[in-house]
Amino acid sequence: MSKLTFGLKASYGLGQLSVGVLGLMARICLFFFYSQVLGLSPLLAGLASAIASVFDAITDPIIGSLSDNWRSKYGRRFPFLVIGTLPTAICAFLLFTPLVEGEILLFIWFVTFSCLTNLFLTVFTIPHYALGAELSDDYLERASVVAYRQFFYFFGQVIVLFLAYGYFFAPNEDFTNGQLNPDVYSPFATVVAFLYLLASFTSIWKTQSVIPSLAEAVGDTNFSFKDSFKTIFTDIYEALKNHSFRMVFFGNICTSIAAGLSWNLELYALTFFWGLTGETSLLLVGLAFYPGAFIGLVIANKFIDRFGKGNAMLYGTALWITFIIIPVVLKLYGFFDQSEMAQIVITLLIFRVIQGIVITPSEIGFGASLADIADEQEIHTHKRQEGAFFAAAFFSIKASLGMGAALSGVALWFISWPAEVGNISADNLFDLGLILGPLVAAIGLMAIYFYSKYDLTKDRHKKIINELDERKQN
Repeated sequence: MSKLTFGLKASYGLGQLSVGVLGLMARICLFFFYSQVLGLSPLLAGLASAIASVFDAITDPIIGSLSDNWRSKYGRRFPFLVIGTLPTAICAFLLFTPLVEGEILLFIWFVTFSCLTNLFLTVFTIPHYALGAELSDDYLERASVVAYRQFFYFFGQVIVLFLAYGYFFAPNEDFTNGQLNPDVYSPFATVVAFLYLLASFTSIWKTQSVIPSLAEAVGDTNFSFKDSFKTIFTDIYEALKNHSFRMVFFGNICTSIAAGLSWNLELYALTFFWGLTGETSLLLVGLAFYPGAFIGLVIANKFIDRFGKGNAMLYGTALWITFIIIPVVLKLYGFFDQSEMAQIVITLLIFRVIQGIVITPSEIGFGASLADIADEQEIHTHKRQEGAFFAAAFFSIKASLGMGAALSGVALWFISWPAEVGNISADNLFDLGLILGPLVAAIGLMAIYFYSKYDLTKDRHKKIINELDERKQN
């Protein structure tokens, strides 16, 4: 298929709403919940996050390879989509409902249910991404599919932010900052798990009509776990031999470390560094990224059509990093010392809207480039490997997010961040700013270097598609 209907793209994209709601809750709440709310030491919380992320990264290629080589009457992808729904929701609920006490038991619970949640979420997510690459072979239509997927991903995140800052984290008589209330996280997780189930099952049901038109696995029909396990590393090895993929791979490692560091410290930044209180300020700042992201969705295809996916990744990442660190550096230099809270909130709103505008074309360019790289690889290997490419790419993302999470824990430990809110000093806040600003910027510069070396242009891809078409005809 080349041109796709609105209904099909929307139904497919809906699957990412489920990933968005679950992913954002974990992103903004999990590290903060265990370290600041439950009292787990930042080092152990960072270590638990890192273990879970690395485990998640290891399972990505396994699921990707299994999905690429799976044979059934429901195709390669759909059996995994179905299996990865209900267990994910159950494990996510238990992750935010620990039934144990004490630092060691909390650490074990954190690691166990983070790993299980990530495993079952991977069973859904990797085949879902690979399915999107199979829906069309058109250069711009693929970018459109990714845009729909990204829209619903963002929309799911918006829903979670409304639930978090607008309802569950609202202040009460006992907690001026509602996010410090341990009793709200379990019901919050229940609602998010329900939304995950609703979106994922609906997407599966509404897209099952494409099964007959999807590519089938090529090669031996006899399934062997040993052979599949060997295939995982063969696929990754072959993927890394591709120059285009290497640049995306290493660029995302650096981007994801920076993102993991920023995301894990998000509630620390808003609550303590910026001093935001009340649901209105937190909700406005938390949501500000998304109007910009939706603008980015609108302009992404035109930008990619004119400048290419490589430049979308390069310039988008560079500007995203720039607009993350500017307000932090300004605060470190005392620019906001005499400012009213309303002025600080407005400043953060403006910068977050711009962040959303500039990073969204980069993310769409990244997602769409993997399908193009799979076409380039097919020229050399005569095999469709979308699952392996998406899995290997997300291996780099998730492992690096884990490194960012571990780095955030080490950073809080290094600056002697106090467990009691009343003991937080001005020096602690300044040191936190150094982590949120200059450290993130230094990591982002490395990502910019790798993206600058990506060279799979629109013209090159067109030649690849023509060659593949001629091969099919012959």
